[in-house]
Amino acid sequence: MIRKHVVIVAVAWAVLVACAASCSDGETVQPCTGIPAGGCPLSHGVACDDPACDAVYACRSGNVWELDHKCPPRADAGPKDGAVPPEAAPPFDASIDAPPGAYGGPGCGLLQAPDCALGTALSCPSGCCGCEDLFVCQGGGWALWGSCSDAGIRQ
Repeated sequence: MIRKHVVIVAVAWAVLVACAASCSDGETVQPCTGIPAGGCPLSHGVACDDPACDAVYACRSGNVWELDHKCPPRADAGPKDGAVPPEAAPPFDASIDAPPGAYGGPGCGLLQAPDCALGTALSCPSGCCGCEDLFVCQGGGWALWGSCSDAGIRQ
């Protein structure tokens, strides 16, 4: 009888040790930073919808961007140096002049409420949409830009 208990305890101990060994933390995957100029990260087939994207890149381990595909040429493609004559400039579709990274970017994950991307608060029709602190994506991480209050958005 004692022998049976010893065997059961030994088996239980072996299972416990095996579970503990298999539950160790693996390597934490870090998002890539520093995407090449004119490039956008893979985004479920819609990256080329962004007029700023010339090519789509995949993030590989070791912070390496790999070209996935080039975006097709656009009918509205003009000079890349920003020298667009005023008569050829398209009309604005919004009265918002948001800084780069206002809507996120490579390396910037989701923010936890009440923190928001600046672009979310700027495009909200009812003020700040419940946002308090506002962030922009810079250098692969979120940087505090300003805040929202009853008085509006302030930097």
